[in-house]
Amino acid sequence: MRPYGDATEAMPHDGPHDGRGAGAGAGDHRPAWPFVGRAAETRAAVARLGRQGEPGVLLVGEAGVGKSRLLDPIVLRCRDEGMHVVVTAGAEASSGLPFATMAALLPEQVHRDTANVFAAAAGALREAAGDRTCVVVIDDVHHLDEVSVALVQHLAATAGARVLATARTGRTDAPAVAALLRRPFVQTSAVEPLDRATVGTLLGAALDGPVDGLTVDRLWRVTRGNPLFLRHLVEACLTSGTLRRVSEMWRWKGRIPSQHRLRDLVAGLLGGLTGDEARALSYVAHAEPVSLDVIEALVDTSVLVELEQRALIAVERVRRDLVVRLGHPLYGETLRARSGADERRDVYRTLARAVVHGRAPVGQARLRAVTWQLAAGDPVPGDQVVGAASDALTRCDAPLAERLARHAGTTAGADVLARALVAQDKATEAEYLLGRRMSGGTGSPDELAKVAALRALNLFWNLRRPAEAAEIVRQARAAGPLDGEATAELAVAELALIAFGDGATGLVSELVPADLAQLSAGVRDGVIASVCDPLQAYLNIYLGRPTRVADGYAAGRLGAPRVWGAMGAATAACHVQSLALAGRLDEAFAVARSGYRVAVEQEASAEAALLTFELGICEVWAGRPSRALPHFREARTLLDRNVPFPIQIYVFAEHAACLAAVGRFDEGRRTLEEITRRLPATSNLHSHLDLARLRVDALADGNRAGSGIGGETEAEADRAKVAEAGASLGMRYRSAGWFTKAVEAFYHSVRLRPSRAVAEALHEVVARCDSELFTLFDRHGRAAADGDVDGLVSVADELAERGYNSLAREALSTATDFAARRGADRLAARLRIQGRGLAQLCEGYGPPWAVRAEPQAALSERERETCELAAGGMTNDAIAEHLGLSRRTVANHLQRAYGKLGVRGREDLAEALGLPRPVPPVGLTWLSPDPPGDGTGPDRLP
Repeated sequence: MRPYGDATEAMPHDGPHDGRGAGAGAGDHRPAWPFVGRAAETRAAVARLGRQGEPGVLLVGEAGVGKSRLLDPIVLRCRDEGMHVVVTAGAEASSGLPFATMAALLPEQVHRDTANVFAAAAGALREAAGDRTCVVVIDDVHHLDEVSVALVQHLAATAGARVLATARTGRTDAPAVAALLRRPFVQTSAVEPLDRATVGTLLGAALDGPVDGLTVDRLWRVTRGNPLFLRHLVEACLTSGTLRRVSEMWRWKGRIPSQHRLRDLVAGLLGGLTGDEARALSYVAHAEPVSLDVIEALVDTSVLVELEQRALIAVERVRRDLVVRLGHPLYGETLRARSGADERRDVYRTLARAVVHGRAPVGQARLRAVTWQLAAGDPVPGDQVVGAASDALTRCDAPLAERLARHAGTTAGADVLARALVAQDKATEAEYLLGRRMSGGTGSPDELAKVAALRALNLFWNLRRPAEAAEIVRQARAAGPLDGEATAELAVAELALIAFGDGATGLVSELVPADLAQLSAGVRDGVIASVCDPLQAYLNIYLGRPTRVADGYAAGRLGAPRVWGAMGAATAACHVQSLALAGRLDEAFAVARSGYRVAVEQEASAEAALLTFELGICEVWAGRPSRALPHFREARTLLDRNVPFPIQIYVFAEHAACLAAVGRFDEGRRTLEEITRRLPATSNLHSHLDLARLRVDALADGNRAGSGIGGETEAEADRAKVAEAGASLGMRYRSAGWFTKAVEAFYHSVRLRPSRAVAEALHEVVARCDSELFTLFDRHGRAAADGDVDGLVSVADELAERGYNSLAREALSTATDFAARRGADRLAARLRIQGRGLAQLCEGYGPPWAVRAEPQAALSERERETCELAAGGMTNDAIAEHLGLSRRTVANHLQRAYGKLGVRGREDLAEALGLPRPVPPVGLTWLSPDPPGDGTGPDRLP
């Protein structure tokens, strides 16, 4: 058994350790530094972590203030309260390696597909936590690599993990910290230095005896309440003899040590180490966290025991393995800063030899060994470099994979290099390598087919050369039978070209696998697998399954970070689209806003373009086209002409319809003409523009009718033509299998001109879909076709509750028309009042076929005058005196007006008449109420 202390998920500390010191004092006295003075911070952090729906906790403080030490009681208290806690930490020495410190959160075996790593990690965390709150603890989070941060974000978003992290003051702008604050997954909580009284308590406990007040005050003032500084200063004073026990009281006599800053004390401490101790710490400083087996192969066990007892290193257990870290990050910073280039090369060379000694390393160990060998300037076998580069690519670190692959000098290395270049959108060099690989003809048909799949995707997505991409896929298909992996990867490329490209129209049922959830099952190439999420989401959305897509994102099956970063924007856009089409508009807004902020901060124009576009879509669904217009304009500005056609189509189509919605009909039509000219004549994407043309025509024709005799009949005739065209387009979409587009076309048609036949067609298509929003569309269409007032009002209420205010206003407008035609004037008037509230939410917008002139002419001139005075706050007596009428006449005018307007009393008149609610002027005639039973009739309808 190894003679180390308890290594059960121990953490490195930046404050005093229980029962351990870092030096010897007079009489070899080693203070035992307890944990004191943080009870309030502990309670507050645990309480916040236990409250779902709130950000987690980011403890921020200066070096040595006790952030890491504070994690211990918080973790213990969380576990006592039944939470499931997983602990890990960042390390500067490993910040350039993906997942280097994330072993506690990763599955035992890292799958070649990184998305499966994320999904497996989320699944394992959910399984381990059960129904308990799960807390992920990350010490020194500012040192996490980009992929590890993405994993933490994924676990927080999909597995419900609460985040507890620490960061040093001044490092909250580090990418890892900024990413967690942005969502926000954490909220900062300052860890302040200890006050004078707490320092006195700590000194008394550590020195096991009372300390005089002057000594406490001097130590507090010198250290400013920093526990690590205090510990090292006390140990230096014990060593020098300036701090000693006098008459059972500890006193400090003499000068302050020359090393009067914390970093000076740390440097002095490390400078006094023996040669073996210094070498051991140097190995850990350049490699932490590093396997204990590696360090034990280089350093005598007795040295490690001594270093651990002095809290200069800490041994942690991560699953079945023991790893070594430094006792505090300052130790590593000091050691690395003073090591020269030759010394660093020697350290890396020695570490690499210890790793590869006796066995060929794999996975993370191989990646570390190869990077150390290259850092030492040593030759590395090509197969080891290629394996390490592949490991880096698997872990979503394409830049590292590129750097490693360039050292390989082999065909396999060139293949990995090409994949890394595609993942970084370095398309031209990637095309050169892939083209040379295919033209050389070296390799089996299966290997060349995999190269062809990657090359086709690079040509199409990165270089915007779809015709060449399609030809490469065709040639690879014609080369002969392929194995399952090659077939799967080629199928992804082929399906992407059909879904996102401009190939000939085909039957979706023949092009889409029976179960799109299995799309990436046979794909081993992580770059090609990156295409699967947006492709799967896109196809499922337009096959009528947006809820399945939205749930896939929520469960973590979709949306995990992929090695090909450009796919992230398309995936995020599909996420927003699925939420909006599933009837979850508030969630769609939140995802779009969060993603847009990230894209802007990262200066990713393509991602920002897609997400501002999706924000515009959300505003349109909310019934606010004037707010949507700037988003569409920004999307068009940010997208260049080389963006794949489907994205261009959607942006231009929605921009055109939005222009028409705000009355700029000619601009809307010119926008559609522009994108039509860009689109190849043979493209199957023309059908996506047809619905946009119908929307523009309906909006323009509805406003063209004018006010002349017969104008309304002309508008209705135009509307009937557009409705008929919409129904025909819906049939085309349904035949092609694009059920979501069919729902949109049929729904638009039945709103323009209610028809039982179209409502039935809509009902049939909605039955094939999984969206609750589409079910509301179905109910809306059938209620409109049947003249069902109650059904329309019910649909309007549910649409409004979900935030689809313009559609709710349309349903209510149709219900109002039906009620008015049947002579239900009071009901119609009440519905008009309800409609005014929706009009305010839509900021005045309403399509012309849903906006009706208020029938206020039904009020006589005297009735309206009476109502306006009553709405202004005048009593019946005051109105009678003002108009020269009797009180009974005033009451009769109000009674008739209440019935016509559909209101129950004078307090509803201002809203019914569209008047602002006034502040009644001071005066007895406004302040005195009508007495009950005054013979003028009731003031409210029963």
